[in-house]
Amino acid sequence: MKGLGAVEGEDTLLVGPSAEVLADQLPGPTGGSALGIATLGVGPVPDGATPTATGFEGGSFDSAVVLSAWETPAGIGSVLEEAMRVVRSDGTVWIGEIDAKALTASMPAARLYGLFYRSDPKAAADARFRFRSADVLGVDAVRAGLRDVTEAKADLPAAVIESAADGVEAVRSGIWPGTDALSSIAFDRLLERTNESLQPPTRFPVVLTLPWIIVRGTRP
Repeated sequence: MKGLGAVEGEDTLLVGPSAEVLADQLPGPTGGSALGIATLGVGPVPDGATPTATGFEGGSFDSAVVLSAWETPAGIGSVLEEAMRVVRSDGTVWIGEIDAKALTASMPAARLYGLFYRSDPKAAADARFRFRSADVLGVDAVRAGLRDVTEAKADLPAAVIESAADGVEAVRSGIWPGTDALSSIAFDRLLERTNESLQPPTRFPVVLTLPWIIVRGTRP
């Protein structure tokens, strides 16, 4: 998690579906949280806060971490504009999206979710479309006026499992995008294959991750 720029003692805004989970994993106490928005240091989160209108005063944070907080590539600009507004001058903005190419092309032996995407071409195609925003993050960061923009790939933890049963429950909870579209028969088979793949000689705990494209920039 070090690559996300949240430093203990600094005020950080977290935006996106995994904001509350991320707040628990990054350094520093959670200042406040709401649906899709959390803070480290600053809090509480204003009522009715959204990714495009958080309700915080301008320059409230040292950094902002924004992960998959838009539905389409067209929505990145307005979310990024809000993140830049609430970050102080010379502060850091991080934006990220799931790396759809890595997600759908991974072999099961390397990444457990390969069980799903390599066996279900439609789910893989849907994921590549859903997370197409990853291809334009760097361009949008530059257009927004961020300086010293860099792009990197990172595997970010999505769950820590202590047993095969925990792994099955993580998949059942929807940890892999697209499983909700499976038929009940296909989903049950995926759960069976997940359980089989986590039998000995698997050693626990196992950190289940998802691949991300992470773009970093500095606010002028």
